[in-house]
Amino acid sequence: MKWILLIIKSTNVSSRDRMFIWRNIKNTGAVSLSHSVYILHDTEDNRTIAIDIARIINERNGEVLQFFADTLNEGQEQKLNKLIAEEINTEIKEFSIECDDFIADVTKRISNKKFKVFELEELSDDIHKLDRWRLKLIQKHGLDPDKIEILNNQIGKCKEKLNDFEEKILKGDK
Repeated sequence: MKWILLIIKSTNVSSRDRMFIWRNIKNTGAVSLSHSVYILHDTEDNRTIAIDIARIINERNGEVLQFFADTLNEGQEQKLNKLIAEEINTEIKEFSIECDDFIADVTKRISNKKFKVFELEELSDDIHKLDRWRLKLIQKHGLDPDKIEILNNQIGKCKEKLNDFEEKILKGDK
């Protein structure tokens, strides 16, 4: 498999711009090999994104070197694929933790028995953010059906808990 290697020098870039650049890199599904060194699969989409990232970095007074790389043997290929799999699993775990936190928050609000419509609006915004994150993970990594099911189950639990809260508001439970 072919890879795109990005080496970034951003010492002249503001911290805000560095964060912007980092988010753009993370959105590609790139894996950090070391500080400011990233690798991602060589696809047409990733080539376009790498060019955009280089443009952004250059506009912000940074420097980027881009290389196409081949792995030398099957062992190296497996290591890179393992790094990517670990990155995906970490992101899924972070998503799951956020969903668990959301459910805990809604549960706490239900136990307080003081139901406010503005809370429902806040929670609805939160669930929309979680759902966008879920979709982004699926799209970014081209996840397999098992991982998609994990994400779908997590967001489903969140929506179910939010529905419980909404019912309490509508019923005016005290």
